[in-house]
Amino acid sequence: MVHNVLIAVDGSGNSLRAVEYAGRLFAPNPQARLVLFQILPAISRMILDKKEIKIIDSRKMERPDLGGLYWRGEDEDKMNNFFAEARDVLVQAGVKSEQIKSKFGVKKLEIAEAILEEAELGKYDTLILGRRGLSRVREFFLGSISTKVVREARGCAVCVVE
Repeated sequence: MVHNVLIAVDGSGNSLRAVEYAGRLFAPNPQARLVLFQILPAISRMILDKKEIKIIDSRKMERPDLGGLYWRGEDEDKMNNFFAEARDVLVQAGVKSEQIKSKFGVKKLEIAEAILEEAELGKYDTLILGRRGLSRVREFFLGSISTKVVREARGCAVCVVE
């Protein structure tokens, strides 16, 4: 049975634990498709140099959904390094390399909304994410991404990894 899994990551230790959990859970299923997904913060084009703008504009040719949005190259580099580390963790758990993909978005919405939008568009069966670790008081007043995702997700299982 094909199983589409979205693993929302942010480069933190908690998101790496979510990747480890996904590896243990889905390694026995050779038909599982795991997608590492991260949201990069959007920034103004005005603070980028011409070289970075040119690089980002060329990336947008491949990804029309990113039209009009800009992000820091260093954020993308960090994300790609984390994707490589996460891929290694999944492969070490027994997931085949061809089962793993990675994708990023740029924050034009609240992060929880962007994750939910991707989960819906990609028709994922399972959504896995790490818990950020806010204190209960801060979480009560500020909310958390994982809390919002659990509360608002529809049509998929949601796993929040501590």
